[in-house]
Amino acid sequence: MTEPLNEQPLSPQENLPDEHPPQDNPPDEQRDERTELLIGASGLARLRAARVLVAGLGGVGGACAESLVRAGVGVVYLLDHDQFGASNLNRQLLCTQAVLGLGKAKVAVARFAAIRDDVNTVALPYFLQESMVADLLDQYPLDAIADCIDSIGVKAVLLAQARARGIATMTALGAGNRRDVRAIRVGTLAEVQGCGLARVLRTRLRRLNAALDFPAVYSTELPQKPAPHVANASGIRPRAVNGTISYMPNVFGHMVAGEIIRGLLEHPPVGGG
Repeated sequence: MTEPLNEQPLSPQENLPDEHPPQDNPPDEQRDERTELLIGASGLARLRAARVLVAGLGGVGGACAESLVRAGVGVVYLLDHDQFGASNLNRQLLCTQAVLGLGKAKVAVARFAAIRDDVNTVALPYFLQESMVADLLDQYPLDAIADCIDSIGVKAVLLAQARARGIATMTALGAGNRRDVRAIRVGTLAEVQGCGLARVLRTRLRRLNAALDFPAVYSTELPQKPAPHVANASGIRPRAVNGTISYMPNVFGHMVAGEIIRGLLEHPPVGGG
């Protein structure tokens, strides 16, 4: 039910790690028995009927996507154009030395197939532009979107277009330059203070005549300063590089997934249990 990692066989140097030797697939009742103790058979059915887009598969999005897959969400779309680099190893759950240079979306599909093969994961390995958002949401029927992308313009359009279509969203705000997990909160975009990403996102949404009550995971911790901008050969001023640590983006991602799952259980997808 999942897409292959690559159309062409990987070279020995590119082979994904065989961390879990092939085994007989466990019976469904065994695979989900611990989850069912929490949410019941009807809850499992609701998750099975759900279709969720994870936009961005970095530190936040990778952790979010894996939590959705392990919970048994029926269809998970995995959107990211980027490849893994060595600087991702310190925090990105999907990144290992064996997949450096490989596309994040297709690596995610292969990893999740090794976790459970009854979830349909779909790689969308392209860069989402503002002009493409409407077509994306029209092409794929969705119950929820995990917004884990950094591009503020696309972030704003994605949230506004989802709201117009009645698609639930959960957005992740700035996890970079922060390290205090005690400061992580769930609330609305309108109430967030001390987050530059939230401030600029609100400005973009106002220009789109969109509301500011989007649910979000954010931190009340004041961020440390990023690394200085470094000039490059193109002459274009690059974005500053944020400091990150192993756990912080992953906590954000698991919380985004948790809020999406909570919403799916409280408001079942069409055709859900």
